[in-house]
Amino acid sequence: MAQYGVGIAGTGWVSGEHIAAFEANPHTKVVALCGRSKEKAQAKADACGVDCAVYDDFAAMLAHPGIDIISIATPPHVHREQAVAAARAGKHLMLEKAIANTVEDIRAIRDAVADAGVKSVVSFVLRWNPLFNIIKAQLASDTIGRVFYGEVDYFHGIGPWYGQYGWNVKKEIGGSSLLSAGCHAMDALRWFMGGEVAEVFQYATQGGGADFADYEYPPTTVTVLKFADGRVGKVASCIECIQPYVFNTNLVGTGGTIRNNQIFSRTSYPGQTGWATVPTVMPDSGDVTHHPFKDEANHLVDCILSGTESHCNIADAYKTHEIVLAADRSGAEGKPVQLPLG
Repeated sequence: MAQYGVGIAGTGWVSGEHIAAFEANPHTKVVALCGRSKEKAQAKADACGVDCAVYDDFAAMLAHPGIDIISIATPPHVHREQAVAAARAGKHLMLEKAIANTVEDIRAIRDAVADAGVKSVVSFVLRWNPLFNIIKAQLASDTIGRVFYGEVDYFHGIGPWYGQYGWNVKKEIGGSSLLSAGCHAMDALRWFMGGEVAEVFQYATQGGGADFADYEYPPTTVTVLKFADGRVGKVASCIECIQPYVFNTNLVGTGGTIRNNQIFSRTSYPGQTGWATVPTVMPDSGDVTHHPFKDEANHLVDCILSGTESHCNIADAYKTHEIVLAADRSGAEGKPVQLPLG
């Protein structure tokens, strides 16, 4: 049985899920962990019950013998340096979203991975959520015909009570409402509708609530998308809301509609008089322990073993990020922005 050593960069909340995911896979073992200090790295290793080497320097961890996969769970402003170095060292990559916060950085990572020929997966982890699998299967079976309008909305209040708030509010690190969180919704719209996006227009605002006053960028945005084939879509991202987590999906097709886990289809369900509801696991929590990281890690390992590319590799995730960055540029400039970005 093939065995791969894994090095984890980051000691925050999400890194614990990366560690658990790779420890659960029979082909992988966490052999090294890097944090801002060796003390933090050791504390994380102890908390997760792993016996591994600990580092406070990413380059030093990268040189650790027996590492085949690097899992990057650090804030996005350091991803370029770490991901490019890992790719050039021939390591396969599991990379947290956002890939990075600038066009230059996401292109540098995309190109380094392509040049190195390593396998990669980006943590748009909801692609492995059961509801997403159901929706993709319904679309593949033509249950609602051709989708000509889609909307996916992300509502998740990220305030002082939330672990990443301290750095999420900073423009240099968090980036924007879409980059820090709402990119899950943008990626879902791409994943469900397919095709290329030709133009975006965004409105952005800040509610002014005291709990969210530290944000250095508008925490609420609404982006309208025009696809190259004329279809349209909308993504709302609000991380200053006071409410339970909501991830809303609405796909309107020529033969029916999918609304979250509800389906209405004239062709697949003749005589249907109301929504058909599929009981399933929903994307209804911002808690990282709720997300299917084990399925994501298993998928990356399968891609390595079979020599195939992931549907969610860095080249694909680049497209979602390019749309996000174009949308944020539109919001800042107050005018439509064309894709691809120059």
